[in-house]
Amino acid sequence: MKLLKVNEEIVGKLFWTQRQYLETNGGWRVLPIGEKVLGLVTPEFTIEPVEEKWPIINADNVGAISILKEWGYEFEYCGNSSFELHNYFIVRKINPVTDEFVAPLLIVGALRGRQKAAVGLNKKLFFHDKFILDMEENFTGQVAASFEMIQAHLKVDEAKKEWLRRRKEHFAASFFRVSKDFGLTAVMNIGGHEEFEFEDIPAHLFELGRRCIAYTQDYRQNLTHTYQIVLINKSRIEDKHAVNIKVPDELKKIVIGKGGSVIKASTEKLGKKLYVL
Repeated sequence: MKLLKVNEEIVGKLFWTQRQYLETNGGWRVLPIGEKVLGLVTPEFTIEPVEEKWPIINADNVGAISILKEWGYEFEYCGNSSFELHNYFIVRKINPVTDEFVAPLLIVGALRGRQKAAVGLNKKLFFHDKFILDMEENFTGQVAASFEMIQAHLKVDEAKKEWLRRRKEHFAASFFRVSKDFGLTAVMNIGGHEEFEFEDIPAHLFELGRRCIAYTQDYRQNLTHTYQIVLINKSRIEDKHAVNIKVPDELKKIVIGKGGSVIKASTEKLGKKLYVL
């Protein structure tokens, strides 16, 4: 692949700020040939370049990222926020299948005003008036095949689902480990800086009550408040009509509720009679 090395800062700004102008006003098509070079196919070139792009994933989604690494993907870090929620990775396949192409190419890097006019670029298109022009020969190169990029988008979604599935399995194991009655009930801390969020709770665990134990909500870091919740394992009571549950004294109030309102609601939803010990 032939690439002309140019100033990274100039090319980066051109790529993001001038692309729309070039495609809508100049008739140029931007080729995905590399992050360091802005490649533009001339208007008369009829072969369509690859339209797909590599997917991105939030930098704070460390679980899904770890799974994508297991599946053979690599990452380019982007962003400078102190909160990883606002930064992201470009996800690429290691050694992807590629498509080859040959095209007359304009490499933008350092070009004078009269040179711009000579190749049909509007003089208003500038960035310190520094471009490089190379139209002496056709560009021969490779781009990742579009199906590889489409597959990468699907794999990012799969990785997020797989990570949630693993989290739920881990939650169930932790629930059993902290349970005082062999996996029937348990008290777990959720949210904030704790290990688990509410979305990690498996479907077979039912919430009997909760109380806020720390006000930790921070949208900048995607944090919720921290809660202490009482859970019961529905799979353990399927063949029972009535169930005795052990609840710590300090949590009995939230499980029973005023006038027994909470325990009555739980009884109706589970279809089982619950007795708090």
